[in-house]
Amino acid sequence: MIYKFRMISGDEKVFLRDYEIDSNQTFLDFHKIIQENLRYDSSQLASFFLADENWNKGLELTLIDMENDGGPAAIPMDSIKIKEVIKEKKERLLYDYDIIADNSFFIELMDIYTPDCKKKYPICSASVGEPPLQSEFQNISTDPVNDDNSINDILNEFDSQEFDYGSEGFDGDDY
Repeated sequence: MIYKFRMISGDEKVFLRDYEIDSNQTFLDFHKIIQENLRYDSSQLASFFLADENWNKGLELTLIDMENDGGPAAIPMDSIKIKEVIKEKKERLLYDYDIIADNSFFIELMDIYTPDCKKKYPICSASVGEPPLQSEFQNISTDPVNDDNSINDILNEFDSQEFDYGSEGFDGDDY
């Protein structure tokens, strides 16, 4: 099955990405398409967190194995398939792309469907706006988005709009 995720930023109101990924692919595959699509420095640490309906962080999925004496502190991205932890529409993730500045994207599973045999997954299927900068010396906002309802409002606003992606559309070969 293909999972279609919508990603937004709490800092940039005109930013949206839709990613389509095979549920049998790993979180590392998801991480790589995000990094590549946004042209971020892939040498920087990043993590996914499972999130509840209020965007509270849960289980962490990391780039590196952070095992300690008491067992795993987090699960490495390359060791877990997306379908093993994400199963239903509206499930949420936080993607910490700039750990030093504590900057995250908000990701929600929008749809689950049968793959198109003409497409090679993962792909970015929609792109609106410019991504926030990724930098360990990035200016940290003095007015961060702390209201869970404002993130939900942004998601709902994008969900209710039709976007004109141009006549060429999007495919994974461009990213």
